[in-house]
Amino acid sequence: MQRPVGAGDAMSGPDRLSVEAEAARQRMDAPALQVLSLDALPPGTRVGRWEVLRRLAAGGYGTVYTVRRAGSPRARGYALKLARDFDSPWFSREADILSRLRHPGVPRLLASDAWRPGAGSYPFLVMEHVEGESLYAWSSARNPTAREVGVLLAQAAEILAFAHQRGVLHRDFKGDNVRVQPGGRLKLLDWGAGWHPEAAPLTGTGQLPPGTTHYYSPQLHNWRASAHLPHAGKSPSYSVADELYALGVSFYRLLTETYPASALGVDGFRLGEDGTAPAVSLLSPRVPRALASLIDRLLTFEPEARPPSASALASEVRSALAHADAEWDVPLFDWASSPSPQSRTTQEEAGAAGPVAPGQEGALQHARLQRRDQLQGLRDVRELRRRAPAHVAHMEARAILAASPVRRRQVLRTAWQWGVLGILLLPLVWLTWSLGALRKQEPTSASVVISAARPASPSMAPLTMPDQAAAPGAAPSSHAPRPLEKTAMTVPLKQDRASRARSLTRGCTLAVGAASTLVACASTPLRPEPQRCPQAALDAMKELWLRRDGRADVTLDIRYPWRMDAPNVTVRDGEIVSVLQDQHGRLPGGTLLYGRLWTGGERVFGHYTRVETPDGHSHPVCFVIGNPGEGWWKEEGSKPGAVIVPRTVGYTVVDAFP
Repeated sequence: MQRPVGAGDAMSGPDRLSVEAEAARQRMDAPALQVLSLDALPPGTRVGRWEVLRRLAAGGYGTVYTVRRAGSPRARGYALKLARDFDSPWFSREADILSRLRHPGVPRLLASDAWRPGAGSYPFLVMEHVEGESLYAWSSARNPTAREVGVLLAQAAEILAFAHQRGVLHRDFKGDNVRVQPGGRLKLLDWGAGWHPEAAPLTGTGQLPPGTTHYYSPQLHNWRASAHLPHAGKSPSYSVADELYALGVSFYRLLTETYPASALGVDGFRLGEDGTAPAVSLLSPRVPRALASLIDRLLTFEPEARPPSASALASEVRSALAHADAEWDVPLFDWASSPSPQSRTTQEEAGAAGPVAPGQEGALQHARLQRRDQLQGLRDVRELRRRAPAHVAHMEARAILAASPVRRRQVLRTAWQWGVLGILLLPLVWLTWSLGALRKQEPTSASVVISAARPASPSMAPLTMPDQAAAPGAAPSSHAPRPLEKTAMTVPLKQDRASRARSLTRGCTLAVGAASTLVACASTPLRPEPQRCPQAALDAMKELWLRRDGRADVTLDIRYPWRMDAPNVTVRDGEIVSVLQDQHGRLPGGTLLYGRLWTGGERVFGHYTRVETPDGHSHPVCFVIGNPGEGWWKEEGSKPGAVIVPRTVGYTVVDAFP
């Protein structure tokens, strides 16, 4: 049968190829249909006037992305919260609440709009992007003291007090919604479940208010357990007492790393025989009594026994901090020690199982899974309320580097303000000078008294510039043979008083009952002995481009969270970990410096023998704090065993420890 001739057959070969190529090009130019998931928008997606950079987190009502203004590659980043459902009413509620709250602890609202990628309309909010970690992540990455926890508790109470005074309830307060910013400032996020007197109801009657179950007060749990009964009343209203209970749960978990235990009896909801959760001090004995009692009061069964308001709670915490003693500066958690090389593993060896009887394979597999779960449970219990020193050091270094831009902006802002003030005062100064009011005068007796009353500034021993290496009084580096420096030390970042006492006992023998606050041990040196720098350290410093007499600045002690409002730090004899603030040679900013301090003399001396870069590489080095042989000065108020020095100091590269 003869095939009918079509239009395609009438074309020659080259013409047909050109037509097919043109059709393919048109298909490629045609817009492709993209199926987008609201929970995973790819980078570059346009949401209104905003361009998605990356996904941050997901909540109960939507997903949060980092965005910037579209078409502005250098614009700062913001947080965009996109609804998961059509026309979600919770977003208008959150926008209304954020517009009512202008507080440093509440994210600033920039825009509120709706995105229409198709037939639906998805509300979104654009807020300031809050750097930092959640309350629980902040604690797990550090070994905080009670003073630091108390400061955070006071800030959280003040944020809630500000909202309560304006009739706003958060209703979903928990550690996951709290951000600890670099420098220690708090931000309370996720106000979508909030409420204020003029808000339209979003939940029906007979339902619990929105929130998280672990943070419900006993009254809410009691109603929840009896809601199905015929005599159950109407759903309870969320109150300030419920919010304070959630605040107590959050900080109870921070201090004990567990939720408060609860039980449901036949006569109602109970937390214990005395109506309270297990005391904080039972699980964390290092928490001071004043702080522990505040948390216990927040968790009492009766709402009347809790503080009357968030403002009253903040005042109580501030008062406790004002009267805090040295007990508040002890690390709250133990340090996790690495397993001994001689310890045997608890893992089952491959092939250790013997022959299996027919039909017992399932039972054997079940037993193996149970054993694995038991071992994991034992590991979790062993690591509960413990901190890894190396992990804490790296997290503190990251926090210091993250806060550096904030510190620079503050310095520039202050300089700009003073510059503007100087420009405004310049005409006045010129006018005063032209009138002859600025002629030279003899110093009066009053000025002499004032100058005599002003304390003299301490002598500045540290050098920070390379051309100051040969300053008068600086001990020259010596090439004479000296004893080799001991190997680099393994540094526990914080020690409680008991562990410090044990380490002191290992170094010297004290008579029982001897009580001397000035001298801890007769053989404790006031300054280090001269040491020769090992050849390995000299070679490493050469590869790192660290020349002799080179200098850089470090944050001296990162055992305690870095704060911009704390220029000084209290140190004592012992091992130390510092962090390099800016690049020095081939050492990048954020490098950790491991060494030792001697504080018993008139000045503080320190040696660094090892550095660890952010990528995990370790190198031996020879650094000294301050000028070689001079050390660093002590601040006013220093005492034996508690020496006050600046938090930022300088070090010098040496080829021998003086």
